[in-house]
Amino acid sequence: MNETLAKSRHDGPEKTLAERAYRLIREDIVAGDLAPGLKLKIQMLQSRYGLGAGPLREALAKLSSDQLVELEGQRGCRVAMMSVKDAREIGDLRKVLEAQALALSIPAGDEAWESGLINAYHRLEQIERRMNQGIDNLPEWELRNNQFHTALVAACDSRWLQWMRQLMFDQHERYRRLSRMKTLMTRDINEEHKALFEAAMDRNVDKAVAVIGVHVQRTTDAVLTALADEVG
Repeated sequence: MNETLAKSRHDGPEKTLAERAYRLIREDIVAGDLAPGLKLKIQMLQSRYGLGAGPLREALAKLSSDQLVELEGQRGCRVAMMSVKDAREIGDLRKVLEAQALALSIPAGDEAWESGLINAYHRLEQIERRMNQGIDNLPEWELRNNQFHTALVAACDSRWLQWMRQLMFDQHERYRRLSRMKTLMTRDINEEHKALFEAAMDRNVDKAVAVIGVHVQRTTDAVLTALADEVG
């Protein structure tokens, strides 16, 4: 397992073995390497990740709270299933929350907010232009995509809105991964991000809200198409 994957989420290096286990298992679930419905046996996970039973059980409990793992009582746990219903609901909720957070963040953003947004956008733009819209390194693209969207709403002063927005963003990730390859030739993700960045920098709230709505809806539509293809 690539060490980089263990550090591909929000907060830098792991402080505990349980955190490391969480990050590694989460990445494999999101990437589809641990398939929906797969039974997660501790012995199998020990062999796969080289970690002890204690940290792995802690990680599975946290993944259950993230709705990525389903606990089955004494029978252990499985990777959570994916569904069209969940994909649609997550996408719809994310669209509303991103718009609300943007509408609060853009007018409140100061020079530090602008600087953080510029840096996050350029980091994302680099990987999208150099690596086939990020397809060639999806974990790194997802990290930079997360940083960009987080920078956009960093000046929003509602911690509950921030928390709910990030929750839906993270839930959407598993579905985004499923659809990214299928949308490569039909969608210019970099141009969508550029339009969002420019609207935010121009302090044009109405335009930014409209752009994020279309951006998230296109992702949801792509996810629903990908799920239909998987079922078909």
